[in-house]
Amino acid sequence: MPAGGDMQGELIFWGHADHPIYSAGQAFMKKNPGVKFTQVELTDERTAKVEAALAAGSGAPDLNWLEAFEVQSYGRRGVLLDVDELVKQHAKDLVPAKLAEARVKGKYMAMPGDITPNTLWIRPDLLNKAGVTEVAKDIKYEDYLTLAKTVKDKAGASMYVFDSTGQGQSLLMFLVPFYELGGNFTDETGDQVMFDSSDAAEKAVTYAKMAWDAKAGLDAAWFSPPYWGAIKDGKLAGTYSPPWMRGFFETEVKSPDLGQGKWKSVILPAYAGGEKNRTNVWGGASLASYTQTKQPDLVKKFMEYTFTTMEGAQVTGDWGIVPPFLPWLTTKLKDAKQTLFSDQSWTATLNEALGLMRTDFYRTPIYGTATGALYDKYFMPMMKGDTPIKDGVKKWADDMRTENKKLLDSLK
Repeated sequence: MPAGGDMQGELIFWGHADHPIYSAGQAFMKKNPGVKFTQVELTDERTAKVEAALAAGSGAPDLNWLEAFEVQSYGRRGVLLDVDELVKQHAKDLVPAKLAEARVKGKYMAMPGDITPNTLWIRPDLLNKAGVTEVAKDIKYEDYLTLAKTVKDKAGASMYVFDSTGQGQSLLMFLVPFYELGGNFTDETGDQVMFDSSDAAEKAVTYAKMAWDAKAGLDAAWFSPPYWGAIKDGKLAGTYSPPWMRGFFETEVKSPDLGQGKWKSVILPAYAGGEKNRTNVWGGASLASYTQTKQPDLVKKFMEYTFTTMEGAQVTGDWGIVPPFLPWLTTKLKDAKQTLFSDQSWTATLNEALGLMRTDFYRTPIYGTATGALYDKYFMPMMKGDTPIKDGVKKWADDMRTENKKLLDSLK
């Protein structure tokens, strides 16, 4: 049952600063004065500290915000708190695509959290400076690149992020077409690598290279001072972006002269053959705990409050993520607090994107390596023309098979 006012205990959460779960923790404490919610701010060192705690047999946090592939990896290792019964109680009210990401070998090992139907964020005022009045609703990718070059030439602003390392938000220039075209890194089990089983990867890299060659992207490392500086200075007029970016944008873009209230959200460009899937997923974590926790019942109450009640969903929705609670999504998403967009039409765009999400895109244990170390190894050489795309994708896939076998063997 939802949280009540007589609960006692402390919950320790590990997560980065400016976090929706921190907001949920404050609301939960207010509702339950006997509960103390403590956030330990960790970023790059979080995984290492978790591994150290698991090796020591104690010290893991009561709550952690895990990416889909991390849920799958830790779940296979048997170190996550089993929340199968809790999630099943609420499954009918949770988004199916997110349910699948929290399920490990038939059992729920995390509470489904942030859903991430990516959309295109634009600054109409900056487009107007380039003589562009709108981004057509059914705009094709090739036409979008032409528009991007026009905006870059005439307004000095970029319509996508593509920095010289290809990292961070630049990944979306590959991941969006890969998703739209039906690509997958593995099958649902995670056992079989599917990266090169169709032409989706080759086409997606080709589309990304078109954006690279256009030289119209914002060359700034994601979340770096130059990145935020470009946004505040009106040098970014468009970007492929997940909903959770709104919270970070609103922290930085605090006044109209910096772009507050001037953004608009529309559906992503259409890649030939992917018109029915004009979104993708990037990030979007779920809330998990570990078998080490000494507060399993309190953990479950917090999970239940945060993602299966109207109040909890409102708190995280106000921060900027999109909680998976269908009763809230269908009635209250439109009321979520926001200062970034020019009007509330961004919620209609999100709802449209929700209907375009695939239920057959799998972020299994190898996903982190596939879009991390292996992406870093092969992607930019293909962008720069040092490696032919066909050869690069083949090597990427072959390495993925090798790494996937080693990873799955280590998780047994």
